Amino acid sequence: MNQILDTRYVEDIQRLALGIEPIDSQRLHRIARPVSITVERPPKAGAKPAVVRHPSCLHALLYYPALVDSVDVRVFENLRQFVPRRFTIPLHTLATVDNFPSADRARRPYLFPGAAYELDACATGIRGRVLRGGNPMRWARVQATLPVGGQVVGRAHGDDRGEFLLVIGPNAIPVGDLVNPLTLRVTVFGPHSIPVPATPDLPSLDPLWDLPLEAPPAPGSPDSVSTGEALPANYTASTAVNIDFNLGELRTGLAAFTIT
Repeated sequence: MNQILDTRYVEDIQRLALGIEPIDSQRLHRIARPVSITVERPPKAGAKPAVVRHPSCLHALLYYPALVDSVDVRVFENLRQFVPRRFTIPLHTLATVDNFPSADRARRPYLFPGAAYELDACATGIRGRVLRGGNPMRWARVQATLPVGGQVVGRAHGDDRGEFLLVIGPNAIPVGDLVNPLTLRVTVFGPHSIPVPATPDLPSLDPLWDLPLEAPPAPGSPDSVSTGEALPANYTASTAVNIDFNLGELRTGLAAFTIT
């Protein structure tokens, strides 16, 4: 039954369920290069639900019959400029969505620098690698804090090879005379236990099979998940070490971080 037009006409109403604006966590602006966003759940009869990328670099997911109050999505690209992420995002239902602000339909997930990220030559940071059981630990989380006070001055996400690129923010430099080198506490986090694939062939069929599923809060609530500040729920294993950073230099070649 038509909702707006006379029954003489064929009516097709399309409603926005979710708008996604991927943000570069380092530069804090919209990512202009192509990024793929796909729906994992719920399925759509006859076709995979499309998250359409517009020329503005915004992405849109429309309501479809199986989409009710949540959706699982992946955000990724294949050039290793950014580390992929995976979310289960709560939605307003189609029947109630007009009762809420339109801003509730927008999400801005931060993507963190990957191994091939185009970094400024004078950046301060470190390229590192995380091991667990002698093997690369996939999807690590990394943060740098001031030794006194524990203020976070840099965050990074590890990739499927255990590699990460941690860039230190300007808030790490104390007011007054520059301190060089700058000593920071670098902590690496991982899941409580190593994920095990449901079937032996799953890793070859799905390279992102063990990417942590993060859960942003309900629409309109403060969201520290999308910004990468909150760790995935089961990331309780960690290791930490003090590292000297030379201002304006990117450190490489350090021994790998090891989580037991």
